Amino acid sequence: MRFRLHRPDLPGGPITETEVFPLRSLVREPMSYGRLYLLGDAAHVISPMGAKGMNLALYDAEVFATAVRDFAAYGDDSGLRSYSAVCLARTWKHQEWSQWMSEMLHGMCDPEVFRARPARARFERVASTPAGARYWAELMTGLG
Repeated sequence: MRFRLHRPDLPGGPITETEVFPLRSLVREPMSYGRLYLLGDAAHVISPMGAKGMNLALYDAEVFATAVRDFAAYGDDSGLRSYSAVCLARTWKHQEWSQWMSEMLHGMCDPEVFRARPARARFERVASTPAGARYWAELMTGLG
């Protein structure tokens, strides 16, 4: 906190309690109905664990803007008709990534929980092998 708040004089104290809150995710399907199109948080909320919310919103906006341009300039409505399917495919991939990341990292919090050992093994595999690092990088950048 001292570092983040730029307050080296901030008094310290013991951590007396920790709690893991379930993070909410939501995906609206379809992301369009007639002439109504949902973009960003109106269409999907992703837990902040995967840090993908803004990336998805910007992707939605790019796909939608291109579809509107093609319709306005050329009368081509194929982009508008496929908007929901195109964006949902990416959204579900990132939802899966965020869920995987949450389970992997939060599963390590309590060593008495059975899921902790597989979560730790998964984390160690990802962190210690070139293939795991490549998988992590592809998911994190959205290229995979």
